[in-house]
Amino acid sequence: MPQLSVSEHDGVLVVDSRLIAERLGIEHESFLRTLDTYQTLIEQAFGVLRFEIGKPPKGSKGGRPLRFGLLTEDQSTFVMTLSRNTIEVIKCKIDLVQAFSRAKELLRQREPKPTVVPYWYDRMKIALSDTERPLPRSFFCVYQEIMGLFADLEIKLDYLIADIDPKTGKHLVPDISIGKRFNEFLRSDDEIASQIRAHFLGSPAPIDFRAARTSKLYGGLPPGEHYNEIRYYNHVYPKVSHGNFQVQQATAYPDKYLELFRYFLQEWWVSDFCVPYLVDRDIEGVVTAQSRLLAMSQMERQALAETQVGKLIPHLLAISGAKSA
Repeated sequence: MPQLSVSEHDGVLVVDSRLIAERLGIEHESFLRTLDTYQTLIEQAFGVLRFEIGKPPKGSKGGRPLRFGLLTEDQSTFVMTLSRNTIEVIKCKIDLVQAFSRAKELLRQREPKPTVVPYWYDRMKIALSDTERPLPRSFFCVYQEIMGLFADLEIKLDYLIADIDPKTGKHLVPDISIGKRFNEFLRSDDEIASQIRAHFLGSPAPIDFRAARTSKLYGGLPPGEHYNEIRYYNHVYPKVSHGNFQVQQATAYPDKYLELFRYFLQEWWVSDFCVPYLVDRDIEGVVTAQSRLLAMSQMERQALAETQVGKLIPHLLAISGAKSA
């Protein structure tokens, strides 16, 4: 039984229609008739079908040049749904998924490695450089966890999130925003938030890390039930953005909350809040990232979708008013 293989064509991963037909055990002409029948529908949903003209089979005398299609992953998957689920069809669907997965992995391996250290890695050295009150062992901080995401934005989309917007003077300190959202999520009695806490922590009960609130606004509320679990460390900011207030107290969370935080970061903050936060503070930078994304080939976007930046792609592409802002 022939093995399906995927190749790169004009920057897009494709599979040869002849290979699919052979894998299904049907005549290639029959498979082409299916493509012709549904061509309009396929192209409206998944882009233009690519057809090529090949040489007649080796050893044949005369004959017409052979017409075949080069199908993207979406196009080939859709065409497979038009066939009844026989054993051959099911096996072919599995082979298609595996072939495209292998091709994507090869592309990721071929991605050029950065030749310079990203700014965000240098920032991490500064942030955790205080020796009087360092980040405690067995604790994590928000900044440490978001560093990979923003380093990826710098490397893959050429978007450097500055510490301060030079035009508006607004500070870009996403770890503070993320920390506030994370604590709201921990305290929330929302059913979904409760279910997620139950999954990661074994209990749906809210987690309250708040310190005592002594102002008149709160009426002297005591510390939250879990306040004693957290620690504090000295976070160091660049002098260029924070002047003489370089060292500020920041929260360190016990490692037992780390997997829950990583889930929250990717599935909640990155998905719903990251792009609005950046648009509010650095619209020009977001437009730059969007332009870089729009200039990418489909193959490059597929590879990018597998990285930490992947969940930002639909949100960046959806900013229709960004260019005029």
